[in-house]
Amino acid sequence: TDVFDIEEVQGPWQIWAGVIGRTDVDIVCNECSENADCNLNGVCKNDGKCECYNNEEGVTFIGPHCEVRLKDDCRTIYGELYNDTWSVVPTPWDDKGLWQSYDRPVYRYQGGNPLINDTDVVVLAYSGDRWFGVRQRQGERLFSKEGQEFLKAAATNYHAFWDRALQNGTVVVSDATTKDTPVGVDFYRIGERGDQFGPYGALYPLQLNNQTGRGVFRCTDSRPVVYADALPFPNITGSGRRISHTEELFDTYLWLGDPN
Repeated sequence: TDVFDIEEVQGPWQIWAGVIGRTDVDIVCNECSENADCNLNGVCKNDGKCECYNNEEGVTFIGPHCEVRLKDDCRTIYGELYNDTWSVVPTPWDDKGLWQSYDRPVYRYQGGNPLINDTDVVVLAYSGDRWFGVRQRQGERLFSKEGQEFLKAAATNYHAFWDRALQNGTVVVSDATTKDTPVGVDFYRIGERGDQFGPYGALYPLQLNNQTGRGVFRCTDSRPVVYADALPFPNITGSGRRISHTEELFDTYLWLGDPN
């Protein structure tokens, strides 16, 4: 029911007799028994843990089953609006040398966005099902020699809910996603908050032209592609020249970017 007055509730009533049904639950350890359990991206060791490949043809695999792929050209990503730069954070305490959150690399803002104060530390961290953009004002001390122990403790024991990540400095949130990096995910600036708004507050798209599905970030070698059959008109403009359906070798797609 969606009414608030018990006298207005319609339909039959049932009385709970306090009997709880029985069910069986199987719990198994999150271990590997063969290399296939490591998605063939690592080796299953005798202790039941996957030893993931590191820098295998330009890809580093992370996660308990080596299921997350970090390509070398995605160690630094760029925002489309300002060409701002974000890079993975090297750490001495992780076996991959990366600051990780929920088996995803954490990206730290490097520069280029006029809306971000360069004295603040801003990171993109995965929080279980979304990427959070978290700002720490005057956060440089976290990366000082004195702050390393605190940073290690905070990073290795991070929990999005217990740490109140959404309330404590989160200014940007992504769509729900399981992607390995922030690339290809739509993001939103968090605006007003309160009872009127959803759980993340009022969300304002960060995509170019507010375009749904465009994403915000790209990897170093990314090049956008437009499928010709999806175009609403026969010609488009790209890199200062017009590209027609028949100009390229294959007429099923068109590259947008440097024609050279």
